[in-house]
Amino acid sequence: MYFGAHVKSSGGVWHAIENGVEIGAEAVQFFAGSPRTWAPTLYKEKDAARFREARAGSPIRFVVIHTIYLINLASDRPDFYEKSIRSLSGALAAADQLGADAIVTHIGSHQGSGFAVGLERVRRGLLSALAESEGSPVRLLLENTAGAGGTMGVDFRELGQIIDAAGGDPRLGICLDTAHIFESGADLRTREGVDLVLRELDEHCGRDRLVMLHLNDSKTPLGSNRDRHENIGDGDLGEEAFRLLVNEPAFEDLPGILEVPGLDGSGPDRENLARLRALVD
Repeated sequence: MYFGAHVKSSGGVWHAIENGVEIGAEAVQFFAGSPRTWAPTLYKEKDAARFREARAGSPIRFVVIHTIYLINLASDRPDFYEKSIRSLSGALAAADQLGADAIVTHIGSHQGSGFAVGLERVRRGLLSALAESEGSPVRLLLENTAGAGGTMGVDFRELGQIIDAAGGDPRLGICLDTAHIFESGADLRTREGVDLVLRELDEHCGRDRLVMLHLNDSKTPLGSNRDRHENIGDGDLGEEAFRLLVNEPAFEDLPGILEVPGLDGSGPDRENLARLRALVD
Protein backbone atom coordinates (compact mmCIF):
# COMPACT_ATOMS: atom_id res chain seq x y z
CA MET A 1 0.00 0.00 0.00
CA TYR A 2 1.11 3.52 -0.66
CA PHE A 3 -0.22 6.50 1.25
CA GLY A 4 -1.89 9.79 0.46
CA ALA A 5 -4.21 12.41 1.85
CA HIS A 6 -7.22 14.58 1.21
CA VAL A 7 -5.75 18.01 0.49
CA LYS A 8 -6.92 21.53 -0.24
CA SER A 9 -7.01 22.85 -3.80
CA SER A 10 -8.01 26.46 -3.11
CA GLY A 11 -6.19 29.17 -5.04
CA GLY A 12 -5.70 26.95 -8.07
CA VAL A 13 -6.34 23.26 -8.59
CA TRP A 14 -2.61 22.56 -9.11
CA HIS A 15 -2.12 23.40 -5.44
CA ALA A 16 -3.62 20.00 -4.63
CA ILE A 17 -0.47 18.40 -6.02
CA GLU A 18 1.81 20.88 -4.23
CA ASN A 19 -0.02 20.42 -0.92
CA GLY A 20 0.21 16.65 -1.20
CA VAL A 21 3.92 16.72 -1.97
CA GLU A 22 4.53 19.09 0.94
CA ILE A 23 3.31 16.54 3.50
CA GLY A 24 4.93 13.55 1.81
CA ALA A 25 1.85 12.06 0.12
CA GLU A 26 2.02 9.69 -2.84
CA ALA A 27 -1.68 10.10 -3.65
CA VAL A 28 -4.06 13.02 -3.37
CA GLN A 29 -7.80 13.46 -3.05
CA PHE A 30 -9.57 16.82 -3.21
CA PHE A 31 -12.91 18.48 -3.83
CA ALA A 32 -13.32 19.99 -7.28
CA GLY A 33 -15.33 22.82 -5.70
CA SER A 34 -17.18 23.61 -2.51
CA PRO A 35 -18.41 20.27 -1.09
CA ARG A 36 -21.65 21.87 0.12
CA THR A 37 -22.91 23.70 -2.97
CA TRP A 38 -24.27 22.55 -6.32
CA ALA A 39 -22.16 24.98 -8.34
CA PRO A 40 -20.38 23.02 -11.09
CA THR A 41 -16.60 23.12 -11.42
CA LEU A 42 -15.42 24.37 -14.79
CA TYR A 43 -11.64 24.52 -15.12
CA LYS A 44 -9.93 26.78 -17.59
CA GLU A 45 -7.76 24.69 -19.86
CA LYS A 46 -4.62 26.56 -18.78
CA ASP A 47 -5.36 25.64 -15.16
CA ALA A 48 -6.03 22.01 -16.03
CA ALA A 49 -2.76 21.94 -18.01
CA ARG A 50 -0.90 23.40 -15.03
CA PHE A 51 -2.37 20.65 -12.84
CA ARG A 52 -1.32 17.92 -15.26
CA GLU A 53 2.18 19.41 -15.49
CA ALA A 54 2.48 19.61 -11.70
CA ARG A 55 1.45 15.99 -11.34
CA ALA A 56 3.84 14.81 -14.04
CA GLY A 57 6.74 16.40 -12.19
CA SER A 58 5.77 15.02 -8.79
CA PRO A 59 5.85 11.67 -6.94
CA ILE A 60 2.03 11.58 -6.88
CA ARG A 61 0.90 8.17 -8.15
CA PHE A 62 -2.88 8.46 -7.82
CA VAL A 63 -5.34 11.36 -8.08
CA VAL A 64 -9.00 11.18 -7.07
CA ILE A 65 -11.74 13.82 -6.86
CA HIS A 66 -14.25 13.51 -4.02
CA THR A 67 -17.76 14.48 -5.10
CA ILE A 68 -19.83 16.98 -3.11
CA TYR A 69 -21.63 15.88 0.05
CA LEU A 70 -25.04 16.94 -1.30
CA ILE A 71 -25.30 14.10 -3.83
CA ASN A 72 -28.11 11.63 -3.18
CA LEU A 73 -28.63 9.19 -6.02
CA ALA A 74 -31.46 7.52 -4.07
CA SER A 75 -33.46 10.71 -3.46
CA ASP A 76 -37.22 10.68 -4.10
CA ARG A 77 -37.18 14.45 -4.79
CA PRO A 78 -36.98 14.91 -8.58
CA ASP A 79 -35.10 18.22 -8.43
CA PHE A 80 -32.57 16.90 -5.92
CA TYR A 81 -32.17 13.67 -7.85
CA GLU A 82 -31.46 15.45 -11.15
CA LYS A 83 -28.99 17.81 -9.46
CA SER A 84 -27.22 14.77 -7.98
CA ILE A 85 -26.83 13.15 -11.38
CA ARG A 86 -25.59 16.39 -12.95
CA SER A 87 -23.09 16.86 -10.13
CA LEU A 88 -21.80 13.30 -10.52
CA SER A 89 -21.44 13.78 -14.27
CA GLY A 90 -19.67 17.09 -13.69
CA ALA A 91 -17.17 15.46 -11.35
CA LEU A 92 -16.40 12.80 -13.96
CA ALA A 93 -15.88 15.51 -16.59
CA ALA A 94 -13.59 17.52 -14.27
CA ALA A 95 -11.55 14.42 -13.44
CA ASP A 96 -11.19 13.61 -17.12
CA GLN A 97 -10.02 17.15 -17.88
CA LEU A 98 -7.38 16.99 -15.12
CA GLY A 99 -6.22 13.49 -16.01
CA ALA A 100 -7.32 12.19 -12.60
CA ASP A 101 -7.62 8.45 -12.07
CA ALA A 102 -11.01 8.36 -10.37
CA ILE A 103 -13.80 10.10 -8.55
CA VAL A 104 -15.23 8.79 -5.29
CA THR A 105 -18.79 9.41 -4.16
CA HIS A 106 -21.18 8.76 -1.30
CA ILE A 107 -24.23 7.12 -2.88
CA GLY A 108 -26.91 8.68 -0.70
CA SER A 109 -29.89 7.59 1.36
CA HIS A 110 -33.23 6.03 0.39
CA GLN A 111 -34.70 8.14 3.23
CA GLY A 112 -37.08 5.45 4.38
CA SER A 113 -38.36 4.26 1.01
CA GLY A 114 -36.38 1.03 1.34
CA PHE A 115 -33.27 -0.38 -0.30
CA ALA A 116 -35.03 -1.85 -3.33
CA VAL A 117 -36.68 1.45 -4.26
CA GLY A 118 -33.45 3.34 -3.67
CA LEU A 119 -31.53 0.80 -5.73
CA GLU A 120 -33.58 1.53 -8.83
CA ARG A 121 -32.92 5.25 -8.49
CA VAL A 122 -29.21 4.68 -7.94
CA ARG A 123 -29.08 2.35 -10.95
CA ARG A 124 -30.58 4.99 -13.25
CA GLY A 125 -28.33 7.72 -11.86
CA LEU A 126 -25.12 5.75 -12.27
CA LEU A 127 -26.01 4.63 -15.79
CA SER A 128 -26.80 8.21 -16.78
CA ALA A 129 -23.48 9.55 -15.48
CA LEU A 130 -21.50 6.71 -17.02
CA ALA A 131 -23.21 7.17 -20.39
CA GLU A 132 -22.51 10.90 -20.40
CA SER A 133 -18.80 10.21 -19.80
CA GLU A 134 -18.57 7.28 -22.22
CA GLY A 135 -15.02 6.75 -23.45
CA SER A 136 -13.41 8.32 -20.38
CA PRO A 137 -10.92 6.17 -18.43
CA VAL A 138 -11.91 7.78 -15.11
CA ARG A 139 -13.19 5.23 -12.57
CA LEU A 140 -16.33 5.92 -10.54
CA LEU A 141 -15.77 4.65 -7.00
CA LEU A 142 -18.61 3.95 -4.58
CA GLU A 143 -17.78 4.47 -0.91
CA ASN A 144 -19.16 2.30 1.88
CA THR A 145 -21.08 4.12 4.60
CA ALA A 146 -21.30 4.01 8.39
CA GLY A 147 -24.91 2.85 8.12
CA ALA A 148 -26.97 5.73 9.47
CA GLY A 149 -30.24 7.07 8.09
CA GLY A 150 -30.98 4.58 5.32
CA THR A 151 -27.69 5.18 3.55
CA MET A 152 -26.99 2.99 0.54
CA GLY A 153 -23.83 0.91 0.37
CA VAL A 154 -23.42 0.06 4.03
CA ASP A 155 -21.55 -3.17 3.24
CA PHE A 156 -20.10 -5.15 0.33
CA ARG A 157 -23.37 -7.00 -0.19
CA GLU A 158 -25.19 -3.73 -0.90
CA LEU A 159 -22.31 -2.34 -2.96
CA GLY A 160 -22.28 -5.52 -5.03
CA GLN A 161 -26.02 -5.25 -5.63
CA ILE A 162 -25.59 -1.65 -6.78
CA ILE A 163 -22.77 -2.54 -9.18
CA ASP A 164 -24.76 -5.47 -10.56
CA ALA A 165 -27.83 -3.29 -11.01
CA ALA A 166 -25.74 -0.89 -13.08
CA GLY A 167 -24.78 -3.74 -15.40
CA GLY A 168 -21.39 -4.40 -13.82
CA ASP A 169 -19.84 -1.52 -15.75
CA PRO A 170 -16.04 -2.00 -15.60
CA ARG A 171 -15.50 1.64 -14.62
CA LEU A 172 -17.39 1.12 -11.35
CA GLY A 173 -15.20 0.40 -8.36
CA ILE A 174 -15.14 0.58 -4.58
CA CYS A 175 -13.46 2.76 -2.00
CA LEU A 176 -13.24 1.05 1.39
CA ASP A 177 -13.43 3.53 4.26
CA THR A 178 -11.96 1.92 7.38
CA ALA A 179 -13.85 4.13 9.84
CA HIS A 180 -17.18 3.61 8.08
CA ILE A 181 -16.90 -0.18 7.89
CA PHE A 182 -15.91 -0.33 11.58
CA GLU A 183 -18.78 1.97 12.54
CA SER A 184 -21.16 -0.23 10.54
CA GLY A 185 -20.11 -3.30 12.53
CA ALA A 186 -17.04 -4.90 10.89
CA ASP A 187 -14.21 -5.35 13.41
CA LEU A 188 -10.90 -4.66 11.69
CA ARG A 189 -8.92 -4.98 14.93
CA THR A 190 -8.29 -8.71 14.52
CA ARG A 191 -6.89 -10.92 11.78
CA GLU A 192 -10.19 -12.78 11.74
CA GLY A 193 -12.12 -9.58 11.26
CA VAL A 194 -9.99 -8.44 8.33
CA ASP A 195 -10.26 -11.89 6.73
CA LEU A 196 -14.05 -11.78 7.05
CA VAL A 197 -14.17 -8.39 5.31
CA LEU A 198 -12.01 -9.74 2.48
CA ARG A 199 -14.23 -12.81 2.08
CA GLU A 200 -17.31 -10.59 1.85
CA LEU A 201 -15.56 -8.39 -0.72
CA ASP A 202 -14.69 -11.45 -2.81
CA GLU A 203 -18.18 -12.93 -2.53
CA HIS A 204 -20.25 -9.86 -3.31
CA CYS A 205 -18.07 -7.60 -5.45
CA GLY A 206 -14.84 -9.26 -6.47
CA ARG A 207 -11.49 -8.08 -5.21
CA ASP A 208 -10.67 -6.38 -8.51
CA ARG A 209 -13.40 -3.81 -7.77
CA LEU A 210 -11.46 -2.42 -4.80
CA VAL A 211 -9.47 0.55 -6.11
CA MET A 212 -8.56 2.54 -3.00
CA LEU A 213 -8.98 2.84 0.76
CA HIS A 214 -9.81 5.74 3.02
CA LEU A 215 -7.60 5.20 6.06
CA ASN A 216 -9.39 6.77 9.01
CA ASP A 217 -9.54 5.88 12.68
CA SER A 218 -12.95 6.20 14.37
CA LYS A 219 -14.07 8.44 17.21
CA THR A 220 -17.09 6.18 17.76
CA PRO A 221 -17.23 2.50 18.80
CA LEU A 222 -17.77 -0.62 16.74
CA GLY A 223 -21.26 -0.71 15.25
CA SER A 224 -22.13 2.85 16.30
CA ASN A 225 -23.40 3.81 12.81
CA ARG A 226 -21.99 7.28 13.49
CA ASP A 227 -19.45 8.67 11.02
CA ARG A 228 -16.70 10.39 13.02
CA HIS A 229 -13.07 10.25 11.88
CA GLU A 230 -10.05 10.31 14.20
CA ASN A 231 -6.29 10.49 13.71
CA ILE A 232 -4.49 7.21 13.12
CA GLY A 233 -4.06 5.26 16.37
CA ASP A 234 -6.05 7.73 18.47
CA GLY A 235 -9.50 6.23 17.98
CA ASP A 236 -11.47 3.06 18.64
CA LEU A 237 -9.87 1.22 15.72
CA GLY A 238 -6.40 1.82 17.12
CA GLU A 239 -2.86 1.22 15.92
CA GLU A 240 -3.03 -2.57 15.62
CA ALA A 241 -5.94 -2.42 13.16
CA PHE A 242 -3.87 -0.23 10.87
CA ARG A 243 -0.86 -2.50 11.27
CA LEU A 244 -3.00 -5.32 9.89
CA LEU A 245 -4.39 -3.17 7.08
CA VAL A 246 -1.17 -1.61 5.78
CA ASN A 247 0.51 -5.03 5.69
CA GLU A 248 -2.43 -6.84 4.07
CA PRO A 249 -1.24 -8.40 0.77
CA ALA A 250 -4.64 -7.76 -0.85
CA PHE A 251 -4.04 -4.02 -0.47
CA GLU A 252 -0.37 -4.05 -1.48
CA ASP A 253 -0.66 -1.98 -4.66
CA LEU A 254 -3.57 0.25 -3.62
CA PRO A 255 -3.58 3.87 -2.44
CA GLY A 256 -4.62 4.47 1.15
CA ILE A 257 -5.83 8.04 1.59
CA LEU A 258 -6.19 9.86 4.89
CA GLU A 259 -9.30 11.89 5.78
CA VAL A 260 -8.38 12.52 9.40
CA PRO A 261 -8.66 15.75 11.42
CA GLY A 262 -4.88 16.14 11.75
CA LEU A 263 -2.95 16.92 14.89
CA ASP A 264 -3.71 20.64 14.66
CA GLY A 265 -7.25 20.18 13.34
CA SER A 266 -6.46 21.41 9.83
CA GLY A 267 -6.69 18.05 8.06
CA PRO A 268 -4.40 15.17 7.10
CA ASP A 269 -0.76 15.87 7.87
CA ARG A 270 2.77 14.55 7.71
CA GLU A 271 2.50 13.05 11.20
CA ASN A 272 -0.47 10.83 10.31
CA LEU A 273 1.34 9.65 7.18
CA ALA A 274 4.40 8.89 9.32
CA ARG A 275 2.25 6.86 11.72
CA LEU A 276 1.04 4.70 8.85
CA ARG A 277 4.50 4.21 7.36
CA ALA A 278 5.90 3.23 10.76
CA LEU A 279 3.48 0.29 10.84
CA VAL A 280 4.68 -1.24 7.57
CA ASP A 281 6.72 -4.40 8.15
